[in-house]
Parts: sequence; structure tokens; C-alpha cells
Amino acid sequence: MPTGGWCVVSKIVEHPPQPGTPGHTAMITASKVPAILGISRFKSQYTMWHEMAGLIEPEVLDPDRMAWGHIAESSLAGWWVHKHPGAKLNPRRNGTFEIAYTNEDLPFPNIATLDRRAYLPKAPRDQQFHIVECKTAMTLDDWGRPGEEDSVPADYYAQVMFQMGVSGIHQASAVVLGPFGEPEIHDIVFDRGEFDAIVDKLVDWQASLEMGLAPTLDSSVSTYETVRGLHPDIDPKGEVQITLEEAVAYLDTAVGEDDAKAAHRDAKTQVMQRMGDAKYLKCGDVKIAHREARGDKPPFVKFNKKANLTDA
Repeated sequence: MPTGGWCVVSKIVEHPPQPGTPGHTAMITASKVPAILGISRFKSQYTMWHEMAGLIEPEVLDPDRMAWGHIAESSLAGWWVHKHPGAKLNPRRNGTFEIAYTNEDLPFPNIATLDRRAYLPKAPRDQQFHIVECKTAMTLDDWGRPGEEDSVPADYYAQVMFQMGVSGIHQASAVVLGPFGEPEIHDIVFDRGEFDAIVDKLVDWQASLEMGLAPTLDSSVSTYETVRGLHPDIDPKGEVQITLEEAVAYLDTAVGEDDAKAAHRDAKTQVMQRMGDAKYLKCGDVKIAHREARGDKPPFVKFNKKANLTDA
């Protein structure tokens, strides 16, 4: 396989295939890249492969959620312009503000759709275009602070890196709106080596689709739901034999799940009792858990699974 040095032969796609259509399903897009690389927080490689192979239907997004995403994009892009006086956003074209690019040098069908493309007239000529990728998040736990190294979650980072490589626009920002306060702007620097490495993995992925070689199973919810969907029928006379060792292993996990749930529930009960009316549970300066409430329901405990006790 090639090991880098991909050229950028980019062009705008006037009428890109729409999500859910066969043309879009079989194409490698920027939003699919994280799952293809195995770093998506939302979809597994196994699920993505079976969607692109046409063996299961792509996930249908909630219409209201999609509508909110598009509404939020306008506000977040406007915030980016507010923070960059003199910048201008691309106008609506063919009924949308999004701009789709393809790189004809890549050996697989590809599309990189930009939420917005900004124009900075006073910037150097090769830096006048800027990608503005808009995100909303229920929590910013997976995000760092703007300006910090690796502040953008790995899946979104890979998505934007692919957008930059395909479009030839090497300046980009991810604008994220969390549950509180104003949006954050995270600038992303193009890295040619990282883009080439991504492309090499995508070449292998395309080959796996053509050869019918699906990824291995994993423990994600996404893969579990995909396997369920691949076998929707029940043969009343069907029977599959397994070994004694396999039977013991499977049953042990089922019993272990019940024990783990009980232990977790007991831990939350004890923590709730210890905390009383306090909001935070800490070990030194490290937050272990916090209490929060939704609506008029009593507060509940949420553990900080990313707590680093070496700092305690």
C-alpha cells in the first residue's frame, strides 16, 4: 500500500449524494472516518463496515436532532466570525451552507462536507480559507481547554484532519457548544503525516470492503446492535452447539454482570449517604463524583470515570 505523499486534487461537488442513499453509503466521508479508524465514541468499525457493505441500513437520525444541529451550526459559525472580525462565511448554495469537496487523487470514493467555509481577506493568500466545524455536546468532559494540546476529542480531530486534507484548506477550527456558557473555539493544525497515515488506513478499509473481509467483533453497544440486526429472524428448530468451556465463559459473564451492577448500585448508595447535601466528592483535589438533578427529580450521583488518582 502507499505510505504517504498523497496529492491534493480537490474540487467542490455541486450535488453530493445525500445521506441514506446508496451513493453516500458506499462512499468514505469525513464523518465516517472516526468509525473506520476505530476511534469513534458512537459507532464501531464493525457497524460501519456492515453499513458501507450494504448489509444493514444506515442509522436513521432523529429529525429534530438533525434540525437542531443545522440551527446550531448557524449560531456557532456566527460566533466564530464574531471572534474573527473581518471574516466572512460562505453564502448559501444549492439550498445549503455546507460545502462538499472531493479529492480525485485518492484511490477510493470520498467526500468531505464542511459545515462552513470562512474567508479572511487580510490573511496570507494560502490561509484565506478556513474550515469551521460546528459541534454541540451534552458535556465537555471529552474536551480540553482551547489552546491545550489534544483539546479536541480524537474522533472529531480525525474528521477535521480528513476535511483539511481532502479540501486542501489547511486552517480549521472546531466550535463546540457545551451545556453551559459560551461556545469554545479549538483551532486544529493540519499535519501532512497524520493525513497520509489516515489515507493509508482508508485504502486498506476500502480493500476490505471489496474483498468482503469484515472487522472482528468487539464489546461495543454499536456492534451488539448490529449483530442483532443481522439476524432478525428466529428459527424455532434452530440449534447451535458450543463447548463446555465456552458455556462456562458465557454464563460467568452473565453472572458477573449482575454482580457488577449490584456492586455499582451499592457504591452509589454509600456515596450518596456520605455526601449528604454536598455537590462534590473529592480525594484531595481530585473530583471522584458529583451530585446533579434533572427537573424536579431528586439528585443522583455521577462518578468521574476519568479521575486520575495519581494527582490525589
